[in-house]
Amino acid sequence: MPVYRKRSTTKAPRARAVPYARPIKVAVFFFVLHFLGLVATLTAMVNALIRPDALALRMVIAGLAFSAITWLMAYTKRRSAQCPLCKGTPLINSGARPHIRAKRIVPFNHGVSTILSILAMQRFRCMYCGSDFDLLKPRSSALEDRNRPADWEDY
Repeated sequence: MPVYRKRSTTKAPRARAVPYARPIKVAVFFFVLHFLGLVATLTAMVNALIRPDALALRMVIAGLAFSAITWLMAYTKRRSAQCPLCKGTPLINSGARPHIRAKRIVPFNHGVSTILSILAMQRFRCMYCGSDFDLLKPRSSALEDRNRPADWEDY
């Protein structure tokens, strides 16, 4: 005998398409590059503690310089990436109160949680307006252009 479930009365809204995903993808790339630089710097520091020599010290200094440069680039790119709906900065915390629907992974802040969500699922929820966005979903105008007949003429 089949089991029937009651439909949920609270239907979650579908994720919106991001019109211009490139700034968000570039910001996530530089953020990941920064964290890889931090891992390399920590590895160089451990190596310098185990075997202190001139090469190990140069590797630590190079790692610190690389981490500083990538942090600056990641910060400016995350600052320039905006939510398509509310024009907030969902990849970096501005100190404003987050939306009640905003998701956060406990040891991290909302911005890092958003970046991890983008890396894992290519989706994110804006922490300021609470809207869901999908980076892989095509824009509706792109769908309309694709569905339009080839002999259609614009007047």
